[in-house]
Amino acid sequence: MAARHIIIIVFASVLSAMAVIGIVFIWTRMRPRRDDLHDDMDGSGEIIRTIMSSQLGFRYEELRKATDDFNQINKLGQGGYGSVYKGVLPDGREIAVKRLYLNTRQWTDQFFNEVKLVSQVQHKNLVKLLGCSVEGPESLLVYEYLCNTSLDHYLFDAFKKNALDWERRSEIVLGAAEGLSYLHSGSEVRIIHRDIKASNVMLDERFRPKIGDFGLARNFMEDQTHLSTGLAGTFGYMAPEYIVHGQLTEKADIYSYGVLVLEIVTGRKNHNSVASSAEGLSLMSQLWKHYNAGTLMEILDPNLRDQCSEAEALKVFQVGLLCAQASPNLRPPMWKVVEMLGSGDRVLPKPTEPPFINVKGSNAKSESSGSSMSLMSNSDKSPFSTNQLSVSGVQAR
Repeated sequence: MAARHIIIIVFASVLSAMAVIGIVFIWTRMRPRRDDLHDDMDGSGEIIRTIMSSQLGFRYEELRKATDDFNQINKLGQGGYGSVYKGVLPDGREIAVKRLYLNTRQWTDQFFNEVKLVSQVQHKNLVKLLGCSVEGPESLLVYEYLCNTSLDHYLFDAFKKNALDWERRSEIVLGAAEGLSYLHSGSEVRIIHRDIKASNVMLDERFRPKIGDFGLARNFMEDQTHLSTGLAGTFGYMAPEYIVHGQLTEKADIYSYGVLVLEIVTGRKNHNSVASSAEGLSLMSQLWKHYNAGTLMEILDPNLRDQCSEAEALKVFQVGLLCAQASPNLRPPMWKVVEMLGSGDRVLPKPTEPPFINVKGSNAKSESSGSSMSLMSNSDKSPFSTNQLSVSGVQAR
């Protein structure tokens, strides 16, 4: 009798356990996965469905073959989030394929951010997104192919820079301004690029500029004054107030554009704001010194000295310095910059002091190992130093 009672208890326990397992199994199969919920929340699930049902969708195998299995010979360059390869489709079209380094959630977010933003904008000075692949083992973006690659390949090469005469450089300065003006105020969404620099200005067969690489770009609503975000971008092009406060506005792009303009007109690279020189001064320091002395023509790229008038060169210098002012409130909006560049002999405002003018170049001896680097102008009401800034974990590159 006791043995029979034990058997009944064991049998009931097994049935109960199986019922619990069955309920858990059915619940886990029927409930939405966490990633699916994330996709629905950030809109990427909808983006995937839209891509797969539209002409934006490319097959992974097609792109792999187009780039010859991502052959290094076809590699055009690389950025902070991926490498770019030249490809040729079966119909003969040349394309640029951006391949993400890793397929973690972070990189996937960057991928969908780029697809979502670039698919909403279209301008002659923005690189055109042709589509992407989301079906294979990795995510790929497909852009129009621009045969002259990026501006930095020419501007900072002693031989290749000869291809950039005054007329072409002027067109690049104006075209980049028009592209940024469209992103800030001309498109349906307000977009901050966050990584304006020479390597992200692409050049077509006629050296016309197109802004590319929107992996770090952010959009925000009309009623927002700024975005609070982690640092991302490239040192030397990052605005001082963004480095210190992490508050992102269009003024950060305008500062980066100003640095780019000054690089274009001098032919010198702003090496993380500490460009080496005979005087041991940063590029910004040299420019401000020459501006105050009225000798800016001395720092003009020697290749350009017989190609433009002094008035033309000084106007571009002044626009660059106005955009690169330490105080963000004094930097002109990009629509105003476009207006300035096409204003002829119109008198422009005088720029105030840029940041980083006290930075010494690598040829200069350090006066004190404990000295701090000024991020804001001497006249700014809120000076900061690098002693207040921790750069660990930032996304700057």
